[in-house]
Amino acid sequence: MVIQAAPDNPTLSEPELVECVRAGEDRCYDIFVRQFGAKVLAVAKRYLRSEADAADCFQDTFVAAFDSIDRFEQRSSLSTWIRSITVNQCLMRIRAASRRKEDSIDDLLPQFDSQGKRMAAYEPTHSSDAVVLIDKSQTKALVRGKIDELPDDYRMTLLLRDIDGYTTQETADILGISVNAVKTRLHRARSALKALLEPELEHWT
Repeated sequence: MVIQAAPDNPTLSEPELVECVRAGEDRCYDIFVRQFGAKVLAVAKRYLRSEADAADCFQDTFVAAFDSIDRFEQRSSLSTWIRSITVNQCLMRIRAASRRKEDSIDDLLPQFDSQGKRMAAYEPTHSSDAVVLIDKSQTKALVRGKIDELPDDYRMTLLLRDIDGYTTQETADILGISVNAVKTRLHRARSALKALLEPELEHWT
């Protein structure tokens, strides 16, 4: 099913749009996609490594939204609801593919000797604060690229908690894990990301 927006359609308020879609009016489906399409695609691209996967997720998200619009209770904004559907569609796609399931980030985490003294896997010659010297667009691309190198379990936790701003409890609910597991994954993901970024930042100074 290919859904295309109709750019000439007017914008409706969220309650009006919900009722319009529920009524099954074709023009309302187009308005719905036009109002939320850009945000849905941005989220899909953030979570999925492939442009093709992001495009498929875009389509699946709107199909799922239209199928469940009658159950939307309007306790949250329509924008929040559609973002949640997008994230869930991304998670379903990642889990189905089971990508990088065996990957580990242990080599990127702090190591300790037999006396408990921390051994850094990487010692930068410049402060990591050097990131402020890098053009913002380059920094964003660098960080995104390094996040994509993380195994999916850690990458998804980092994206949900640090990038999309879900709470620890919300992240746990979305991923189906405990709050403590989220905290552990997040700590490990942040440490691994820092280890991946530091060598790159050194070259930029």
